[in-house]
Amino acid sequence: MKKIIMIPVIILRTKTGYNAFSPIVDGCVVTERTMDMTLERMKEALTFHFEGEHLVKQFDRPQTVGVLRKSFDDYGTDAVYASLKVAA
Repeated sequence: MKKIIMIPVIILRTKTGYNAFSPIVDGCVVTERTMDMTLERMKEALTFHFEGEHLVKQFDRPQTVGVLRKSFDDYGTDAVYASLKVAA
């Protein structure tokens, strides 16, 4: 049975659109022209990443909050911060 988990995502505006990544999931990065498409593609990338893997136990709330605080320190107000519900 799959669990639904919340994954923090950082979205940065570029000259041609948006980049998104999760500070707690290595290798999931997307680039799109619109914010909506960026979030949609990021959700697909995260879902694909978790297919066949059982990493849900690694994502506890204290870790997520700490990662988001550090990300805010790194990117400040130049980024959009989101959480996506992902089946894992």
